[in-house]
Amino acid sequence: MKKNKIITFLNWTLLFSLPLILLTVNVKKDEVSKDILPKKLSTSLMANINNNKVEKQEEKVEEEQEETEEKQEEVIEKDIKEIDNNDINLNNKVEEVIPVVEQKSDVLRSYTGKMSFYNANCAGCNGVTSTGTDISDGRLYYYDNTYGNLRIIAAGTEIKKWSVVRLKNTSLGANVLAIVLDRGGAIGEGKTFLIDMLTNAQENKGGVERNIIVEVLRDGK
Repeated sequence: MKKNKIITFLNWTLLFSLPLILLTVNVKKDEVSKDILPKKLSTSLMANINNNKVEKQEEKVEEEQEETEEKQEEVIEKDIKEIDNNDINLNNKVEEVIPVVEQKSDVLRSYTGKMSFYNANCAGCNGVTSTGTDISDGRLYYYDNTYGNLRIIAAGTEIKKWSVVRLKNTSLGANVLAIVLDRGGAIGEGKTFLIDMLTNAQENKGGVERNIIVEVLRDGK
């Protein structure tokens, strides 16, 4: 009898305790869920933040690459324009007409004729030229401050005394510079000889040279 009462009491106790136990279990389950949920939310939030940071960094890198490419393209375009401009300028320079500068001739006038030779001891000579230059010592040259050493010649009145001339086609060289320091009766344009060149015994020059060109470079002093 007592045993039955105890069993009956336990049954009733369990019956009334079961809702309380279930309630307690649900409450703890909720508490555990509340603890887990913030952790999940926190982890998810951090993941999203990190993803956003990565995306922003990728976007920034892409923007920087685009800016770099644009700058490189601008530099290349600028270089191409400069090259084109240089080519245009070069072409313009090449196409420019270069004016022809006429060189002024140093020849005042010229004569053509025969050339003979004489010395300080020739007939009618006294060792001094008509300009007063002493040639008795055998000299053949006269020094001029502008032209240097010049060969002494005699010429006609058409060429002034102290005139500087250039002789071409002579046996002494292609271009011989000379100075008119003397005169002669048979010397001059239209006479036997156009000019007469001073010579000496050491040079022993004789004979006649033809088709000598006399170019007057300086008319008198």
